[in-house]
Amino acid sequence: MTRVETALVIDDDDVFRTTLQNSLRRRGVTARTAATVEEGLFALEDAPVDLVIIDHRMPRGDGLTALSRFRRAQPDATIIMLTGFGDIPLAVEAVKEGADTLLTKPVDPDQLLRVAAELRATPRASSLPRGSLSFNLSEMEQEAIKAALRESGGNVMRAATMLGIDRRTLQRKLKKIY
Repeated sequence: MTRVETALVIDDDDVFRTTLQNSLRRRGVTARTAATVEEGLFALEDAPVDLVIIDHRMPRGDGLTALSRFRRAQPDATIIMLTGFGDIPLAVEAVKEGADTLLTKPVDPDQLLRVAAELRATPRASSLPRGSLSFNLSEMEQEAIKAALRESGGNVMRAATMLGIDRRTLQRKLKKIY
């Protein structure tokens, strides 16, 4: 896996932003922060980073609409969007807009760095030959369900809420998967 050396954390919550920055620094990552989308874009002009971590909902410009700008500014960086309200449609939209993945808050710094390293080691879809991509909706759904279950610690009710579906619907889908 490719190690993350530098990161930029963009979040309007001062406590969360500083805590995540300190956690990344303790793990050997040179981490900078920004409180707004504009501050984040300005920070990237000074020094590129390996990892951009951006919050979904911020008062002065949300992260989702800014993803394409960050992707243009840092085409080789891994971009992870964080949200407190994760669901499959948001994850799909975030990837369409330029994120590599979407994680839900609160995020474990070790998991964040593990996911980022795995993403950095995988060739980005835009670098693959045209026509080599294929999307299997059932596989994507299964991956989203597995991720929600991991995030919820196996709690089906919480995972269903994260996915924006009814608990019984999730249970039916789990029976098909397993």
